[in-house]
Amino acid sequence: MKKVLGKGLSALIPDTYAEKIKLSKSAIQSPVSEIGETQTVVSGNAVQMVPIAKIQPNHDQPRHQVNPEGIEDLAASIKAKGVLQPVIVKKSGDDRYEIICGERRLRAALLCGLTEIPALVKDIADDEFLELALIENIQREDLTAIEEARAFQRLIEERMLSQEEIARRVGKSRVAITNTIRLLRLPSEVISLIDSGTLSAGHARALLGLPAPEHQRQLARRIVHENLSVRQVEAIVNRSNAHRRRAKSARHLIPEIVDLEHRLAEHLGTQVKIYPRKNMKEGRLEIHYYSLDDLDRILAKISLPRL
Repeated sequence: MKKVLGKGLSALIPDTYAEKIKLSKSAIQSPVSEIGETQTVVSGNAVQMVPIAKIQPNHDQPRHQVNPEGIEDLAASIKAKGVLQPVIVKKSGDDRYEIICGERRLRAALLCGLTEIPALVKDIADDEFLELALIENIQREDLTAIEEARAFQRLIEERMLSQEEIARRVGKSRVAITNTIRLLRLPSEVISLIDSGTLSAGHARALLGLPAPEHQRQLARRIVHENLSVRQVEAIVNRSNAHRRRAKSARHLIPEIVDLEHRLAEHLGTQVKIYPRKNMKEGRLEIHYYSLDDLDRILAKISLPRL
């Protein structure tokens, strides 16, 4: 099979297809019907009409969030102009197909009441489904940051690709791939907010600057409630880290105290500082909280009644 992955959709869709659409629009009112009457054959590949009922979803589709309003807008465009770019499908058994690229177009065409859709039938190996679907969605900017991160991680685990190889194939820098994958380290609550579009990728990257998961959750909630910008979040994180660095440089702790701090911070889910006096028999314990709800949570952890 001709190697086409990593070169974009232009390597998969015949160059003459767009020209054919223009000609068909000038010939009749429905561009979709015109495509069904003839086929464009380029290098052995034909754009043909395929019954929508015979096309099944792509099991490796990296996109999990589909905006219903976006599908409705696309359906309105299809009603007005027809399907201007064919979907790409793979033959999967007798008279059945599996969608590779163009799931949104397929859904929108179905919403329009169409029974057929122009499609390019390609012979794609099963293990290349994910890579091709990922490239198509990234080029169209259809994936959330978390969907991208999960897809990159799958390419690493299932295709054994390095971050450098992924960067070359999707047209991004290796640093961008690394930073996107790092988003998966965030708490599940924060990941859900990013996946739903409530938090942006910029917010997510700023939150990674906080050391504790509970701090990340608390600031994520604050972003939503106060509608904080990415720049404001970055400033908050920078101030928090600067305070932590100053506190760390001002103290000289023995390893046992450092270990105790870490265990307390992990147990309470917040920043904890111990300031022992020189005699090591007394000192000060500092427990940070970031909202009244956070304080209630900490009090519950140590079995004290709420305020």
